[in-house]
Amino acid sequence: MELPYGISGFYNSDEPKPPEVDVSEYKKLCDDFADKLNGRVLEFTDTLYPANFHKAFFELPGTNICLVMNKHYPVLAFAKTVEALKIEFINFSEGAQAIPEDYTVLTADILEAAVPENLNELPVEELNNGEKEQIKYWKPETIGQIVFNFWD
Repeated sequence: MELPYGISGFYNSDEPKPPEVDVSEYKKLCDDFADKLNGRVLEFTDTLYPANFHKAFFELPGTNICLVMNKHYPVLAFAKTVEALKIEFINFSEGAQAIPEDYTVLTADILEAAVPENLNELPVEELNNGEKEQIKYWKPETIGQIVFNFWD
């Protein structure tokens, strides 16, 4: 998967601002997801500074799970836990099948892939200068730490 421009949420003032996903669409997605899997939304959180993602916790038959969505693109991931500065990504095939096709669900292996030392080797359409600066500063170890970050 190529990472789109501005997925980290960063850009310099002389660069185009990354798009933003309508949080009300994510809220609807979460309600529909819970209904499809006979569960319920336990907690819904809009993006809280410094995170660049929305999150929802669900109680589903036999498990509790979190679904995070990037603030800028309809890119989702399932997580076992979301704690300060740490997300434990998991695969949840039943849940992924319940997500509409206009969303992208990233798997744990993609999210846990190492960030190359040479930023030019990142799977991106185009990194803006603000993102390059933040990646050099924060030194994320995985792709997931770029797509779903707590950088300020």
